[in-house]
Amino acid sequence: MKIELLTSDDANRYLVRHHGEIERVLRDVMQDKGIVAAYGENGKDFLLTSIVAIEPRAIYLGYGPDERLNVQLLAANSVTFATTHDQVRVQFSCRNVERAVHGNENVFRVAMPEELLRLQRREYYRLVTSVVNPVKCLINADQGMLEALVVDISIGGVGILAYQEGGELTAGRTYHGCRITLPGSGEFALSLAVCTTFEITLKNGRHTHRAGCKFIDLPPSVETEIQRYIIRVDRERRTRFI
Repeated sequence: MKIELLTSDDANRYLVRHHGEIERVLRDVMQDKGIVAAYGENGKDFLLTSIVAIEPRAIYLGYGPDERLNVQLLAANSVTFATTHDQVRVQFSCRNVERAVHGNENVFRVAMPEELLRLQRREYYRLVTSVVNPVKCLINADQGMLEALVVDISIGGVGILAYQEGGELTAGRTYHGCRITLPGSGEFALSLAVCTTFEITLKNGRHTHRAGCKFIDLPPSVETEIQRYIIRVDRERRTRFI
């Protein structure tokens, strides 16, 4: 689990700076008992731990079995913590790591970070949408608003299905003023760039238009809502089989 280096584009797109959202992400990691790698200043040596408690201003992580690494982290001016949650990279850095006691156990105590990296660059987790609670998308096409059914979704884009009588989409073109409705979350405005298109004939003989679309300049608030929707539906599905 290596440290991710940020470009300016990454910082603008993937850094979370809202205190409530940072705490929510870290609580999710704690509740799922995610393994956290703690890196000292050299960025090479690391200790594997986990979050054991969270307060509004502090995070507590388990003390490591290797005292040499424990001492290195306590002496470091900055420590970077990296983990994954629901296939999304989570990373944050803190100064002044302290030794403390929690529940009669030695722990590391760090201040709640002011920013947190939640990175999902290329390996977008793609969720196949529900037939019972469908995700619908309105596309602002030349012939008017084209209603399409979203068949899969990630924070990178969507796969959609539209009946041919409603019109066709053009590969390579960007459509602004579109809207997507996420069950249980609401309706959101966005822009879509059509990457691929092809025709499908259903078993009943009806012709449909399938397109793979990429989100363009997706607002961070909408990206967050899409990510929450994906996580919620995925958890609901997994719970049914536990």
